[in-house]
Amino acid sequence: MNTFFKPYLAALLVMGVLDALWLGVLARDFYRQEMGAQMAEQVRWLPAALFYFGYPAALVALALFPTGQPLGQQIARAALVGLVGYGVYDLTNLATLQHWPVKLALVDTAWGCLASTLAGAAAAVVAQRYT
Repeated sequence: MNTFFKPYLAALLVMGVLDALWLGVLARDFYRQEMGAQMAEQVRWLPAALFYFGYPAALVALALFPTGQPLGQQIARAALVGLVGYGVYDLTNLATLQHWPVKLALVDTAWGCLASTLAGAAAAVVAQRYT
């Protein structure tokens, strides 16, 4: 249980803090500008909660398991999970939505890759030290 739970908590914490800073402060105006009227006035909390509790679980499961991999390999797998996860979202939006800017897709995918890498690195370090 601790093999998964402690790294999951680390990934959950890092991903939550990073995304709160990114979406709430650093890039808030960028997303509003790029998304325009497509952006909801208020956050829909249920889908947000499903993502923020589910994504770190998937990140840990895909990046850290099977256990015993070198730290660098686990971090690289976390980056890949972020690239694929956010890339699928942004490329799908780019393909299907009338006004989804390429700039937004590129920035959001890069952000997802970076945030996933950092959250995965935190999870991997916790897994190696505390499980």
